[in-house]
Amino acid sequence: DIKKQTKRLATLTKDLIYLSRVEEDGYKPVCLDFPISDLISERAMSFLAIAKTKGKELELNIESMLSFKGDEKSISQLVSLLIDNAIKYSASNDKIDISLKKHGKNIIFSVTNSAPNIASEELDRLFDRFYRGDKSRSAEGGYGLGLSVAKAITEAHRGKIHASLTNEKRLEITVALPQ
Repeated sequence: DIKKQTKRLATLTKDLIYLSRVEEDGYKPVCLDFPISDLISERAMSFLAIAKTKGKELELNIESMLSFKGDEKSISQLVSLLIDNAIKYSASNDKIDISLKKHGKNIIFSVTNSAPNIASEELDRLFDRFYRGDKSRSAEGGYGLGLSVAKAITEAHRGKIHASLTNEKRLEITVALPQ
């Protein structure tokens, strides 16, 4: 238990330091060209066992051969945060859709999962630090920082991130990254 709590606190501290650094004026990520299609596919594949253990299925719709000029480590963290969030907070036996496509001058990455307990009024607050809307989210042990870190990474890359609900009560988090 002590090791587990130490690891959780270390992660919390790391996330808070990262947020502080990214939100500083003048922060610029190290931008290099990398294959974002491959990165997202690899990150998604690393979550297959976790998803299966929790009775969930990942469905990938990744446009191949897309590249992006950005901080590869940060984008990898962004992808992991969104997929992990979807696995943690979706309903049992859910299908989680992960997509990547080029749309005009943007690369659009989205993760969609069931969200029966999220109200449309909460969507704007999902990206606030320490916000956990419904009580079921506290059972998973998060601190409410994942989506705020995702927002900081997206904005550091001059992108936009937003959440929306579909008619089927599915939460879609979409990241638009300019090329």
